[in-house]
Amino acid sequence: MTQVMDMMRMLQENVAASHSEQERMHEALVASQARNEELNRINEELRKALQEREERPVGDRSAPPSHRVAFPCHFLRRSWTRWSLQIRWR
Repeated sequence: MTQVMDMMRMLQENVAASHSEQERMHEALVASQARNEELNRINEELRKALQEREERPVGDRSAPPSHRVAFPCHFLRRSWTRWSLQIRWR
């Protein structure tokens, strides 16, 4: 009887740990989706800026583009590092 009770307790602990891990993975997924949306937005801005630059006449190419898009490398590096450390140490 004690063996059955011990097995039940162990199974319950495993289920609780599994739920906790699933919740952490879901949080990481949501954060990843937010970063992906931001990257898609930035990529679209870069694509439009490049297309505008390519559509200008040859004589205008030496002038800087009217709308500059800055790529937030610091944001990506910081968020990726924070995310990867969270995943690695959990």
